[in-house]
Amino acid sequence: MAGIFGRIKQKLSRAGDKMDKYQEAITFAEAGESDYAMETMAEQREDQEPTKLLVMGRESDFSKEIIDYALDMAQRMSYEILALNTAPLSCETFKLFSSTHNQVCQEFKSMSEKNVGLFQEAASEKGIPFDHIVMFSEPDEALNIVTREHKDIAFVISESVENRTESRIEEGERLHRNLYVYSVV
Repeated sequence: MAGIFGRIKQKLSRAGDKMDKYQEAITFAEAGESDYAMETMAEQREDQEPTKLLVMGRESDFSKEIIDYALDMAQRMSYEILALNTAPLSCETFKLFSSTHNQVCQEFKSMSEKNVGLFQEAASEKGIPFDHIVMFSEPDEALNIVTREHKDIAFVISESVENRTESRIEEGERLHRNLYVYSVV
């Protein structure tokens, strides 16, 4: 039993050290000291596979803000980008209409591949490795599956879901999208 707890403690310690290095590199990169940030990340990557940013789109689309942010972060930190589109189109939803399910899924996949084109092209221009996944599940479920399959994801970038837009407009607030960045430890 002590062996299990020892390994857990060791992994937590390493995760804390990694997080400290990431935070240090991000701080220096944002302050314009990209050389120091790159050196810090190079030390971190010596033993690791390439690290990825998981960028979660809103259904079949990626906003300009999330694309720009992800490209900037990936370039500064030498990450690969893994773009994810999700649609909650489970088999249960279309149980009685299997032909409709296939058609809707195919259309969603086509739209996602078309919409990710600009993102992929911009990443290619900057020399950033890029991959794209389309999943037919709820976003949280898709996130869990992808992070289990891809152990080298360092951060997740997603957009907020705008809720109650009408009340915000009535209050005179301007519409804007918030981006969220999560660390995966």
